[in-house]
Amino acid sequence: MFSFDDVVEDIFGNGKYVVLLIAIPYYGMVVGSFLLTGAVFLGNTPYSRCYIDPFDNKSSFPNLTEDFIKELFIPWNPKAEDYDRCKRNLFEDVGLCANNLNSTCISQLVNSTGVSVVECTDGYVYDRSIFDSTIVTEWDLVCTNGIANAVSSFAFYLGLFCGSIVGGILSDRYGRIKVFRVAPIFIFISAFCTAYSPNVYFYSVFRFLTAFFDFVSIVAAFSFVAEITKKNWRIAIGLGFNAIFGAGCMILSLLAYAWRDWRSLEIAISVSILPLVPLAWLMPESPRWLCTKGRLAEAKKICVTMAKRNGTELSADIWRKAEKNFEPAGSNKNAKTKNINSLRETFSRPYTRFFIVADMFVWAITSMVYYGLILNTGSLVGNIFINNAIGGLMELLADTVAIPVISFIGFTRTKGYSLFIASVTCLASTVALQFGSHIIAVQSFATALAMIGKFGASLAFGVLYQHTVEMFATVGRSTAFGLSMMAARIGSLFSPFTAQTNYEIPWLSPTIFGITSLLAAIISLTFRETKGQELPTTFDEAEKKFKDHLQGTVTAKIFCLPKVSGNIFPNADEKDQKKSWLSE
Repeated sequence: MFSFDDVVEDIFGNGKYVVLLIAIPYYGMVVGSFLLTGAVFLGNTPYSRCYIDPFDNKSSFPNLTEDFIKELFIPWNPKAEDYDRCKRNLFEDVGLCANNLNSTCISQLVNSTGVSVVECTDGYVYDRSIFDSTIVTEWDLVCTNGIANAVSSFAFYLGLFCGSIVGGILSDRYGRIKVFRVAPIFIFISAFCTAYSPNVYFYSVFRFLTAFFDFVSIVAAFSFVAEITKKNWRIAIGLGFNAIFGAGCMILSLLAYAWRDWRSLEIAISVSILPLVPLAWLMPESPRWLCTKGRLAEAKKICVTMAKRNGTELSADIWRKAEKNFEPAGSNKNAKTKNINSLRETFSRPYTRFFIVADMFVWAITSMVYYGLILNTGSLVGNIFINNAIGGLMELLADTVAIPVISFIGFTRTKGYSLFIASVTCLASTVALQFGSHIIAVQSFATALAMIGKFGASLAFGVLYQHTVEMFATVGRSTAFGLSMMAARIGSLFSPFTAQTNYEIPWLSPTIFGITSLLAAIISLTFRETKGQELPTTFDEAEKKFKDHLQGTVTAKIFCLPKVSGNIFPNADEKDQKKSWLSE
């Protein structure tokens, strides 16, 4: 049976030109890692406490130590087992010591009956030993205003959510490369404007726009990479797409170390986007996508060029089979393909519908855990730059390890087992935090467990990217991928708030991550294995593959999947099939 994979194999040759084409989206993924994980540094919350006037005025009281001020003016928070960050002691007689701060005065203040605990009224003091400024220190996003930092991250992930929906639809309708050429221009504009935000509200809006256009770009690029790669390269290339994300996180640690002011760091990140603008115009459209749209002449021209640059020639016999398979432009079949509603077609078939919903659920959980662990990096014991770099290294190692593991046990089991790893380590870190939160060795052990959990979540994430694009049909691949990305963004929307709870309930977020990862692992083990198989071109091909995999299983019975599947919105020539399906 003919598949467009036969054309890809024929024109692949030495693969040099394909590698060059893939390198451009790879660079885009490095930039994407800067944008997606930048909040670890841009929105870092350093240690803070109330500003105590006039004693925090170093010109007036140069000899007062931090410990002295905290012991005298900052109340102890038994719940956090630390000095309170949002309250201070207010002494009625504090004026007695303004010019004569000695032991006698201190004793009078401590023993005074006129002591009350109040909210910070004169601002905050921040630990600036690591960062000169972040959005938190510039706009006082702590205590009652702390939610604004989480909301700014929420806005970013909301942008990813919207971009995943629009990106899939646009790239299926207008082409992978048209979308990939336009998006970087808007990414740069919105990222650059972020650096000049006058307040957290503008910052949140620009971060939303940056995320939106970035994910529109990612959805289009990933579909393009999957469609121009031959079968035995597809796993390595797809996972490399995610491994390069980890490398980007490591590079970001270096950038953040060099630029300790958040505005300077954001400008550096936005400038890194600029090379994508001209590079995207060097890329041809996906010939596989052009064929599904009936634009065979354009597809052939691109295939001939790709073959020539790969040191080979397009076989006339192979191309005749391609023309026969897709039919000449203007035929009824092609007209129907050109005008297809991929979203409707995806949900109109019972087995495809089941798998897209299941895939979306696993994406949502994996994304929540993955980004939750990334955002929690700033609260882990140790150096934030090293922790973030180690997290990136875990990503890189996970996707590198995934290549031989998938070759041995396949996509489905690799994904399920990696989610089990994330689940066990997150739950184990919960126990560690609960029973040894103030023991350095235990805290370090919890950090190590968090990194292993990041490894498992990264491995699952990398497999999900590749497995999703291989499960669904070419004509709706970007839509399926976009829906999965949309679900992932729903999961990631909760990540900023799980990170926010770490200051008050440190065991809560790893418990949530552990339980939900376990559920996602169980569901992911029901997915169809695609290792070494041809990509389905049409919705009917994909539906048949899903049905053959699942029919007769316990899962099919639990979810009441029909024995005869078909389009529940059939055309006139499909009415008999609908009648048969309803009778089942």
